[in-house]
Amino acid sequence: MISLPSWGVVAATALSVAALVSPVSASDEPYEARGTATLNRVQVISLTSTGTGTTMVDNGTPGPGLGDQIIITAKLFRNGRSYGTEAAVCTRVAPATTHCTGTFSLPLGQVTWQHLKSTPVGTPPSDFDVAVTGGTGAYRTARGHAHIGRIAEEGGSFTLYLVR
Repeated sequence: MISLPSWGVVAATALSVAALVSPVSASDEPYEARGTATLNRVQVISLTSTGTGTTMVDNGTPGPGLGDQIIITAKLFRNGRSYGTEAAVCTRVAPATTHCTGTFSLPLGQVTWQHLKSTPVGTPPSDFDVAVTGGTGAYRTARGHAHIGRIAEEGGSFTLYLVR
């Protein structure tokens, strides 16, 4: 293992997607899926997180490079109260690009996500979306996205937009 560069700490904390206090809401806004007459619901969940662990794994050639990974864990909060955990793994797939996959473990099930993000090396990503790829329990039919708002070393805010 090598020491984690500052962009890694910031990106990892944000992805542990995140320490602004943000209200949580569940929206009953109907959302009509394209090409179907079925009415779906969009559930909006705003969360914050506090990182519980970040590790950088130096794979391949010593020093920053392709294949290096950041492993992230965090506690999730809703209105300042504990609301679950998150874990993610980000792998450098190009000099300035990472591919990340993660899971939010929430009280009613899990929500999985992924993204491919290019940012200049040493610059943390900010204000971006990740794709919701599935889930379990109450979220077993979930799709949608999560918006990562603010990033800071101590965390940042994010909002899940789940179509169920």
